[in-house]
Amino acid sequence: MSSAFNEDKIMLSNEVGNESSKTYIPTRLDLELEELFAENVVAKIWSVAVNLLKNQNNVLTHYPESVPQTGLHAGQYELREAEFWTCGFFPGSLYAILERSMKYPQYFKIPHSNRLEFSKEILELARTWAEPLYAMATRTDTHDMGFIIQPALRMDWELTGNVKSLESVLVAARSLASRYDERVNAIRSWDQAINKRYRYTDKDVDFLVIIDSMCNLDLLYYAGHHTSDQKLIDIATTHAHTVLKTIVRDDFSTFHLVNFDPKTGEVKNKLTNQGYRDWSTWSRGQAWAILGFTQTFIWTKDPVFLQASISLANYFLSRMDSSTHLYPYVPLWDFDAPVPLAEGELPLRDTSAGMIAANGLLLLFQTLQGEEAGARFFSAAIRIVRETVELSLSKSKASFKSPTDHTENVGAIVMSGEPFDAILRNATANRNDDSLRQYWDHGLVYADYYFLEFGNKLIRMGLI
Repeated sequence: MSSAFNEDKIMLSNEVGNESSKTYIPTRLDLELEELFAENVVAKIWSVAVNLLKNQNNVLTHYPESVPQTGLHAGQYELREAEFWTCGFFPGSLYAILERSMKYPQYFKIPHSNRLEFSKEILELARTWAEPLYAMATRTDTHDMGFIIQPALRMDWELTGNVKSLESVLVAARSLASRYDERVNAIRSWDQAINKRYRYTDKDVDFLVIIDSMCNLDLLYYAGHHTSDQKLIDIATTHAHTVLKTIVRDDFSTFHLVNFDPKTGEVKNKLTNQGYRDWSTWSRGQAWAILGFTQTFIWTKDPVFLQASISLANYFLSRMDSSTHLYPYVPLWDFDAPVPLAEGELPLRDTSAGMIAANGLLLLFQTLQGEEAGARFFSAAIRIVRETVELSLSKSKASFKSPTDHTENVGAIVMSGEPFDAILRNATANRNDDSLRQYWDHGLVYADYYFLEFGNKLIRMGLI
């Protein structure tokens, strides 16, 4: 079945007297992309949440990040300390499932007759995983406050009305804003960057900003409008203009990292930290840019940001369109990295880049409100997800054991295939040759989060 918007629609002919009318029924995306809404994704997230909580004696000091595909611990989540920037995505995945159970039960695929009880258990589990995040709202040592706080605590507020969660979101925004420097007109992303090639550790000398920062601005806009705090809004908008001027190239590809002089605001270096080379286009960085600039336009309605979003998206799509590999819409980890392959070997991808970009493209489609360019972005987003499922969906499937009565544990899991904790494979966290920690071709917690979030966006938009 084709994924192109407004294409391959089912046509029915209805005879009414002597007149014939034709009704067009859109493609069933819930069938074409059924893995987005399958029992497997609910059961797998549930199983990992329960097992990792048990393994930590119900005290969460570490959160899941990556799942190696080979080696001694293949298939098992590798954990990072709770303060690591990815800590918010697994709780966010639980809240994505909770949203379906509460608001869209027709897309909440579980076999249990006691669905209401199960939804209560999901809420309890999600809040358990979110609890350590409240203490992080006051952190001023990181720019990743949007990634850490919003996927779980913003959703907890919006789904349940928990004022404690909203308060933490607002505090986190002010914490993020504290990293803004009006001399640079930007929010400091990292306090330091150290690899085999460079060492930046002095904040009085270097001011580091990364393209990923665009996706943390949503937090500032959300909090700014909730509290009528124009300063938060202005900081976000000013930062976005600075990124557009300095990190986005003339052809709308992107650098990863720019180092500014904190005293003058002048650019000192344009670099990469996780991509192939300084001059190359790291695909996840480009994806962060698409999503972040689209979100910024949605908040500001400034056409400069819309044009940037469209141009960044066009660049991303052009690089995939020019690929000669199988599944070209599962993006390479870096669009300019060499691809030496043995016969039958597939190139190194990054499914997280694809899922982030697909979310941005879907928002662009919604923003463009039926214009031709929007239809193209919609088709591309669907193709990214479809090809990712075909290439990278884990063969390990989880399902719930159907309870024989209402007293049986509703969370009992049945696994088929070789165990693999993540939904998707073939992500790449960092393949940069100079990095002190390189790891690639694995499951990745934020690839799964944005996979689930893409499905939820489709539902919210009424597209399935």
